[in-house]
Amino acid sequence: MGQHSLKTVLEQRDRWLTAQIRDLSVTLLGQGIFTCTECGEVAGEYILQRGDESQRLSTVDTYAMLQFLLAQAE
Repeated sequence: MGQHSLKTVLEQRDRWLTAQIRDLSVTLLGQGIFTCTECGEVAGEYILQRGDESQRLSTVDTYAMLQFLLAQAE
């Protein structure tokens, strides 16, 4: 971690996590899985939608769910 403050590291982690979610979301579009951040009124949450079903998840849970769905597709 070096001389970086914990706040700086957490901010870097958040940017990395957001980029990972964006990349995974694009990859999973072909499976009909849509990820949205603008639909909800609560910041820091995502809505995952597949068909008529949708689920609101935290950022960390969204990342985990997208990773899980990608692994299931392989």
